[in-house]
Amino acid sequence: MNESELPKEETRKARAPKLSAELALPQSGADTLVKIIKGYAVASNGGETPITYKDVASAAGLNSTLVSRNNRFLADSEILSSPKYGYYVPNEGAIRFAREAAWDEVGAKSHLRRIAAGCWFGQVSIQIFTLRPTLTKEEFKKSLAIKCGASEGDSNALDYLIDFIIYTGLIDVDENGTLTKGNFDEIERPQQTQEIFRVGQGPVDVSPPRPQDHAIHPAQILGASLVIHIHIKNFDDLTRDHAVRLIDWMKILRQSAISAELNIDTENLSDSLA
Repeated sequence: MNESELPKEETRKARAPKLSAELALPQSGADTLVKIIKGYAVASNGGETPITYKDVASAAGLNSTLVSRNNRFLADSEILSSPKYGYYVPNEGAIRFAREAAWDEVGAKSHLRRIAAGCWFGQVSIQIFTLRPTLTKEEFKKSLAIKCGASEGDSNALDYLIDFIIYTGLIDVDENGTLTKGNFDEIERPQQTQEIFRVGQGPVDVSPPRPQDHAIHPAQILGASLVIHIHIKNFDDLTRDHAVRLIDWMKILRQSAISAELNIDTENLSDSLA
Protein backbone atom coordinates (compact mmCIF):
# COMPACT_ATOMS: atom_id res chain seq x y z
CA MET A 1 0.00 0.00 0.00
CA ASN A 2 1.30 3.40 -0.91
CA GLU A 3 1.77 5.90 1.91
CA SER A 4 -0.59 8.40 0.29
CA GLU A 5 -3.42 5.89 0.62
CA LEU A 6 -2.87 5.26 4.35
CA PRO A 7 -4.79 8.30 5.66
CA LYS A 8 -7.77 7.37 3.47
CA GLU A 9 -7.83 3.84 4.90
CA GLU A 10 -7.64 5.18 8.45
CA THR A 11 -10.47 7.61 7.68
CA ARG A 12 -12.65 4.79 6.39
CA LYS A 13 -12.02 2.76 9.55
CA ALA A 14 -12.74 5.72 11.79
CA ARG A 15 -16.08 6.32 10.08
CA ALA A 16 -17.15 2.65 10.06
CA PRO A 17 -20.54 2.27 11.78
CA LYS A 18 -20.71 0.37 15.05
CA LEU A 19 -23.51 -1.46 16.81
CA SER A 20 -24.68 0.87 19.58
CA ALA A 21 -26.14 -0.16 22.93
CA GLU A 22 -29.92 -0.40 23.14
CA LEU A 23 -30.01 1.79 26.24
CA ALA A 24 -28.33 5.18 26.58
CA LEU A 25 -24.87 5.17 28.16
CA PRO A 26 -22.81 8.10 29.45
CA GLN A 27 -20.08 9.49 27.23
CA SER A 28 -18.07 10.98 30.10
CA GLY A 29 -16.88 10.01 33.56
CA ALA A 30 -18.54 10.90 36.86
CA ASP A 31 -16.65 14.18 37.36
CA THR A 32 -17.89 15.56 34.04
CA LEU A 33 -21.43 14.25 34.53
CA VAL A 34 -21.59 15.96 37.92
CA LYS A 35 -20.43 19.26 36.36
CA ILE A 36 -23.15 18.94 33.72
CA ILE A 37 -25.85 18.22 36.31
CA LYS A 38 -24.79 21.20 38.40
CA GLY A 39 -24.60 23.30 35.23
CA TYR A 40 -28.20 22.47 34.38
CA ALA A 41 -29.33 23.39 37.90
CA VAL A 42 -27.56 26.76 37.74
CA ALA A 43 -28.38 27.72 34.14
CA SER A 44 -32.06 26.77 34.52
CA ASN A 45 -32.40 28.81 37.72
CA GLY A 46 -33.25 25.77 39.80
CA GLY A 47 -35.38 24.15 37.11
CA GLU A 48 -37.50 27.24 36.44
CA THR A 49 -36.35 27.84 32.84
CA PRO A 50 -35.90 25.22 30.09
CA ILE A 51 -32.43 25.57 28.58
CA THR A 52 -30.26 24.10 25.83
CA TYR A 53 -26.95 22.28 26.09
CA LYS A 54 -25.17 25.45 24.94
CA ASP A 55 -26.47 27.33 27.98
CA VAL A 56 -25.15 24.58 30.24
CA ALA A 57 -21.78 24.45 28.51
CA SER A 58 -21.35 28.16 29.16
CA ALA A 59 -22.39 27.88 32.82
CA ALA A 60 -20.27 24.79 33.53
CA GLY A 61 -17.25 25.80 31.47
CA LEU A 62 -17.48 22.66 29.33
CA ASN A 63 -17.39 21.97 25.61
CA SER A 64 -20.92 22.15 24.21
CA THR A 65 -20.52 18.89 22.28
CA LEU A 66 -19.53 17.12 25.49
CA VAL A 67 -22.71 18.30 27.17
CA SER A 68 -24.88 17.37 24.18
CA ARG A 69 -23.50 13.82 23.99
CA ASN A 70 -24.54 13.12 27.59
CA ASN A 71 -28.05 14.55 27.36
CA ARG A 72 -29.71 11.31 26.30
CA PHE A 73 -28.22 9.35 29.20
CA LEU A 74 -29.18 12.03 31.73
CA ALA A 75 -32.71 12.27 30.31
CA ASP A 76 -33.24 8.49 30.20
CA SER A 77 -31.98 8.32 33.80
CA GLU A 78 -34.62 10.94 34.73
CA ILE A 79 -31.99 13.36 35.95
CA LEU A 80 -33.23 15.70 33.22
CA SER A 81 -36.60 16.07 31.55
CA SER A 82 -37.35 17.67 28.20
CA PRO A 83 -40.47 19.87 28.03
CA LYS A 84 -39.83 20.49 24.33
CA TYR A 85 -37.34 19.33 21.73
CA GLY A 86 -33.81 20.54 22.42
CA TYR A 87 -34.65 22.05 25.82
CA TYR A 88 -34.09 20.47 29.21
CA VAL A 89 -34.66 21.10 32.90
CA PRO A 90 -33.13 19.20 35.82
CA ASN A 91 -35.52 17.16 37.93
CA GLU A 92 -36.10 17.78 41.62
CA GLY A 93 -33.54 15.27 42.89
CA ALA A 94 -30.85 16.72 40.60
CA ILE A 95 -31.64 20.26 41.80
CA ARG A 96 -31.43 19.22 45.45
CA PHE A 97 -28.12 17.48 44.77
CA ALA A 98 -26.67 20.60 43.10
CA ARG A 99 -27.79 22.87 45.96
CA GLU A 100 -26.57 20.66 48.80
CA ALA A 101 -23.33 19.47 47.18
CA ALA A 102 -21.56 22.76 47.90
CA TRP A 103 -22.06 22.21 51.63
CA ASP A 104 -22.15 18.43 51.99
CA GLU A 105 -21.30 16.53 48.81
CA VAL A 106 -21.34 13.11 50.50
CA GLY A 107 -24.82 13.70 51.89
CA ALA A 108 -26.03 15.27 48.66
CA LYS A 109 -25.17 12.11 46.76
CA SER A 110 -28.20 10.45 48.35
CA HIS A 111 -30.41 12.36 45.90
CA LEU A 112 -28.54 10.93 42.91
CA ARG A 113 -28.51 7.52 44.57
CA ARG A 114 -32.29 7.45 44.81
CA ILE A 115 -32.57 8.49 41.16
CA ALA A 116 -30.07 5.83 40.10
CA ALA A 117 -31.89 3.13 42.09
CA GLY A 118 -34.93 3.61 39.87
CA CYS A 119 -32.95 3.26 36.64
CA TRP A 120 -32.06 0.03 34.87
CA PHE A 121 -28.41 0.22 35.93
CA GLY A 122 -29.39 0.87 39.55
CA GLN A 123 -31.69 -2.15 39.54
CA VAL A 124 -28.91 -4.33 38.15
CA SER A 125 -26.58 -3.06 40.90
CA ILE A 126 -29.07 -3.75 43.69
CA GLN A 127 -29.95 -7.23 42.45
CA ILE A 128 -26.35 -8.36 41.94
CA PHE A 129 -24.84 -6.96 45.14
CA THR A 130 -27.73 -8.18 47.27
CA LEU A 131 -26.82 -11.73 46.26
CA ARG A 132 -23.04 -11.40 45.88
CA PRO A 133 -20.83 -9.53 48.38
CA THR A 134 -18.06 -8.75 45.89
CA LEU A 135 -17.52 -8.56 42.13
CA THR A 136 -14.64 -7.67 39.90
CA LYS A 137 -15.14 -4.68 37.65
CA GLU A 138 -15.16 -6.92 34.58
CA GLU A 139 -17.87 -9.18 36.05
CA PHE A 140 -20.06 -6.18 36.82
CA LYS A 141 -19.32 -4.64 33.44
CA LYS A 142 -20.42 -7.83 31.70
CA SER A 143 -23.74 -7.82 33.59
CA LEU A 144 -24.41 -4.19 32.64
CA ALA A 145 -23.43 -4.86 29.01
CA ILE A 146 -25.85 -7.77 28.68
CA LYS A 147 -28.68 -5.76 30.24
CA CYS A 148 -28.28 -2.74 27.95
CA GLY A 149 -27.37 -4.65 24.78
CA ALA A 150 -23.90 -3.13 24.56
CA SER A 151 -21.19 -4.20 22.14
CA GLU A 152 -17.41 -4.11 22.47
CA GLY A 153 -17.49 -0.60 21.06
CA ASP A 154 -19.34 0.54 24.19
CA SER A 155 -16.59 -0.59 26.56
CA ASN A 156 -15.50 2.96 27.49
CA ALA A 157 -19.09 4.05 28.01
CA LEU A 158 -19.65 1.11 30.38
CA ASP A 159 -16.55 2.18 32.34
CA TYR A 160 -18.03 5.68 32.60
CA LEU A 161 -21.32 4.18 33.82
CA ILE A 162 -19.58 2.17 36.55
CA ASP A 163 -17.67 5.32 37.54
CA PHE A 164 -20.98 7.18 37.92
CA ILE A 165 -22.63 4.36 39.91
CA ILE A 166 -19.65 4.36 42.30
CA TYR A 167 -19.95 8.13 42.66
CA THR A 168 -23.61 7.87 43.71
CA GLY A 169 -22.64 5.40 46.42
CA LEU A 170 -24.80 2.50 45.21
CA ILE A 171 -21.62 0.45 45.02
CA ASP A 172 -18.21 0.87 46.64
CA VAL A 173 -14.71 -0.03 45.48
CA ASP A 174 -11.90 -1.15 47.79
CA GLU A 175 -8.17 -0.51 47.50
CA ASN A 176 -7.77 -3.60 45.30
CA GLY A 177 -10.40 -2.41 42.83
CA THR A 178 -12.98 -4.98 43.97
CA LEU A 179 -16.58 -3.78 43.86
CA THR A 180 -18.83 -4.23 46.91
CA LYS A 181 -22.35 -3.34 48.00
CA GLY A 182 -22.80 0.36 48.69
CA ASN A 183 -25.47 2.31 50.56
CA PHE A 184 -28.88 0.71 50.01
CA ASP A 185 -30.44 2.27 53.12
CA GLU A 186 -32.68 4.73 51.28
CA ILE A 187 -33.76 2.05 48.82
CA GLU A 188 -34.52 -0.66 51.40
CA ARG A 189 -36.37 1.67 53.77
CA PRO A 190 -40.09 1.78 52.78
CA GLN A 191 -41.49 5.25 52.25
CA GLN A 192 -44.24 6.49 54.55
CA THR A 193 -46.36 7.69 51.67
CA GLN A 194 -46.51 6.24 48.21
CA GLU A 195 -48.74 6.87 45.20
CA ILE A 196 -49.26 4.45 42.34
CA PHE A 197 -50.59 5.75 39.02
CA ARG A 198 -52.79 3.56 36.84
CA VAL A 199 -53.77 4.20 33.25
CA GLY A 200 -56.85 6.39 33.01
CA GLN A 201 -57.02 7.03 36.76
CA GLY A 202 -55.56 9.40 39.29
CA PRO A 203 -53.05 8.46 41.98
CA VAL A 204 -53.97 5.62 44.34
CA ASP A 205 -52.83 6.28 47.90
CA VAL A 206 -51.10 3.26 49.40
CA SER A 207 -49.83 4.99 52.53
CA PRO A 208 -49.79 2.94 55.76
CA PRO A 209 -53.46 2.60 56.84
CA ARG A 210 -54.87 4.65 59.70
CA PRO A 211 -56.32 2.68 62.65
CA GLN A 212 -59.87 2.99 61.30
CA ASP A 213 -58.85 1.84 57.82
CA HIS A 214 -58.61 -1.72 56.56
CA ALA A 215 -55.05 -2.58 55.62
CA ILE A 216 -54.72 -3.16 51.88
CA HIS A 217 -51.43 -4.50 50.58
CA PRO A 218 -50.16 -2.67 47.47
CA ALA A 219 -50.07 -6.00 45.63
CA GLN A 220 -53.87 -6.19 45.94
CA ILE A 221 -54.16 -2.81 44.23
CA LEU A 222 -51.79 -3.75 41.44
CA GLY A 223 -53.16 -7.28 41.06
CA ALA A 224 -49.63 -8.54 40.40
CA SER A 225 -47.30 -11.09 41.90
CA LEU A 226 -43.73 -12.21 41.44
CA VAL A 227 -42.81 -15.89 41.40
CA ILE A 228 -39.19 -16.73 42.24
CA HIS A 229 -37.80 -20.13 41.21
CA ILE A 230 -34.58 -21.33 42.83
CA HIS A 231 -32.83 -24.13 40.95
CA ILE A 232 -30.43 -26.17 43.10
CA LYS A 233 -27.76 -27.82 40.97
CA ASN A 234 -25.04 -28.36 43.54
CA PHE A 235 -25.95 -29.01 47.16
CA ASP A 236 -22.45 -27.93 48.20
CA ASP A 237 -23.70 -24.39 47.48
CA LEU A 238 -26.22 -24.63 50.36
CA THR A 239 -24.03 -22.81 52.86
CA ARG A 240 -25.16 -20.66 55.78
CA ASP A 241 -23.64 -17.57 54.12
CA HIS A 242 -25.68 -18.12 50.96
CA ALA A 243 -28.83 -18.66 53.03
CA VAL A 244 -28.34 -15.37 54.88
CA ARG A 245 -27.86 -13.47 51.61
CA LEU A 246 -31.00 -15.09 50.16
CA ILE A 247 -33.03 -14.11 53.23
CA ASP A 248 -31.81 -10.49 52.96
CA TRP A 249 -32.85 -10.43 49.30
CA MET A 250 -36.32 -11.82 50.11
CA LYS A 251 -36.77 -9.07 52.71
CA ILE A 252 -36.25 -6.50 49.96
CA LEU A 253 -38.90 -8.23 47.83
CA ARG A 254 -41.38 -8.21 50.71
CA GLN A 255 -40.90 -4.44 51.05
CA SER A 256 -41.73 -3.90 47.38
CA ALA A 257 -45.20 -3.22 45.99
CA ILE A 258 -45.45 -6.72 44.50
CA SER A 259 -46.11 -9.90 46.47
CA ALA A 260 -43.46 -12.57 46.14
CA GLU A 261 -43.87 -16.33 46.07
CA LEU A 262 -40.84 -18.59 46.56
CA ASN A 263 -40.66 -21.99 44.85
CA ILE A 264 -37.71 -24.35 45.23
CA ASP A 265 -37.14 -26.57 42.21
CA THR A 266 -35.99 -30.07 43.18
CA GLU A 267 -35.83 -31.31 39.61
CA ASN A 268 -32.12 -32.05 39.88
CA LEU A 269 -32.36 -33.54 43.38
CA SER A 270 -31.72 -37.16 42.38
CA ASP A 271 -28.85 -36.17 40.07
CA SER A 272 -27.19 -34.15 42.81
CA LEU A 273 -27.45 -36.99 45.34
CA ALA A 274 -26.21 -39.63 42.92
